Amino acid sequence: MEKKLSDMKPGEKGRIIEIDSSIQASIAGMGIRIGEELKVAAEQPIRGPIVIVVKGRETSLGRGLAKSILVECEE
Repeated sequence: MEKKLSDMKPGEKGRIIEIDSSIQASIAGMGIRIGEELKVAAEQPIRGPIVIVVKGRETSLGRGLAKSILVECEE
């Protein structure tokens, strides 16, 4: 099932299948690229950032960026 990263809940895992071209360069340095596997570690309250784990490293993404990333979630 495909979901925007912003709609995923803590504990969910998946593989990135699409990233809006306007943000690809700015997040590539964080290891967030098409084909990478990720896990949502936490979501901060009051629509705060989402904490994800990619390649064993935690990073936080704002919800605006997370809405621009499409993930194929594990069932």
